[in-house]
Amino acid sequence: MEFRLPKAPPSKSKQPPGWLRWAGIGGGIVVAALVLVLLAGVFSARRILTWGLRRVTASAVAAVPSDVPAARREELRRRLDCVVGQVERGGVDERRLGELARACSRAARDRRVSPEELERMEVLAGGLCALAGGELPN
Repeated sequence: MEFRLPKAPPSKSKQPPGWLRWAGIGGGIVVAALVLVLLAGVFSARRILTWGLRRVTASAVAAVPSDVPAARREELRRRLDCVVGQVERGGVDERRLGELARACSRAARDRRVSPEELERMEVLAGGLCALAGGELPN
């Protein structure tokens, strides 16, 4: 007597269902798009920082009272421009840059720069420019 196992009916699901295949393709496309967005963000972060710093420093210079001599106002603008230029090139101490940005934004928010704030911005901007290796234009 011979022993034989009954034959199993052929399986219909040798391949995953069609919707699963399309879900996998869609998920792969989403992951690839997110990686591209991440890379674009990494490469444009310095540009965005520079843009924001230009705006806040321009607002701070505009908030300097009119009774401040034009030469001092121009010197502040030159120092701030030097810092922005060094940020574009990279290599600026972020902690000290944050201090300068906070001082400028505080001055811009108040729309009035006190003598102490003006001196603080001048010192911070000059120090950052010098530490980053920048030279103030003559």
